[in-house]
Amino acid sequence: MNIVSESTACLRQIDFVEAMLRTKGILPRRSAALETPGALGIASVSFRFRLESYKPANQAYHGIGYRISGDKTIRTDVPASFQRRTGSTGMTAIVPANEESSWESVGPHEMVHFYLAARFLGELAGEIYGVDGSGVELQEAGFYVDEFIARFAMTCRERLLDPQPLSELELNAAAQLLGAHLLRRYSNLARRPVPFADQKNSAALSPRQAQRVREYIRANLGCDIGLTDLADQVGLSPRYFALLFKRAFGASPHHFLLSERIDEAQRLLAARRMPISEVALNLGFADQSHFSQAFRKITGTTPKRFQGAC
Repeated sequence: MNIVSESTACLRQIDFVEAMLRTKGILPRRSAALETPGALGIASVSFRFRLESYKPANQAYHGIGYRISGDKTIRTDVPASFQRRTGSTGMTAIVPANEESSWESVGPHEMVHFYLAARFLGELAGEIYGVDGSGVELQEAGFYVDEFIARFAMTCRERLLDPQPLSELELNAAAQLLGAHLLRRYSNLARRPVPFADQKNSAALSPRQAQRVREYIRANLGCDIGLTDLADQVGLSPRYFALLFKRAFGASPHHFLLSERIDEAQRLLAARRMPISEVALNLGFADQSHFSQAFRKITGTTPKRFQGAC
């Protein structure tokens, strides 16, 4: 199991957080995030002085902040009449990834910050609601009294202060709990009933989408094709695409790609125009040994024996 770093250095890899952590007066007490930013980053942060901060638009992560104690915070890029402009102890601010915002904290205070990947939230929407989550939107930033996030934040703060660092498994589980809550209460999917399993399973790739994906795979058998590459061909989030792909092709993208490579390998071996080692490299295998193992697993024989029988 991977252990998550306790240092704030890893949080600096999450878009706008780097600038925030460099701001004078911020003392991160403890934080956790994957060294390569993943679904979620969490930080327990103490602010010592008055602070002005800015969050640029079009970021990769949604920000969620829960105020534990201290002086109020004001969102300064909205008029004073804005209903949720000012936040105080016990309130939550939600900052959508695509929204620009400016804030002023009038004095010392303590918060728990969550940074939830927008891509992860979209994929989670696909799993829960059976929709393409690329269009998921959160409500505008503001301050709310949310008992679930309050309890969740204090639980995470307590866990962060534990000497044993958070594991990747714990962090991903936390991301799913927080993400499901945000979708249910603050997204454009709010109040939408969660479909039954048979309703979710009715979603599928269209014949045109399936053909486009198949053609892309066939044209790139020798390349390192990732799930994101395939999902981008039809404009879907990777996790949601993987669900639809298996329904359309009867196999996971990985196993389907492997099967297509072995089919092409059989054609090339039967033609006897190149050695086995060259066939392996042309079809994206690391070496001849790796190719032989995969070939035998699918066909029941080795490439050499197959070619000799042709």
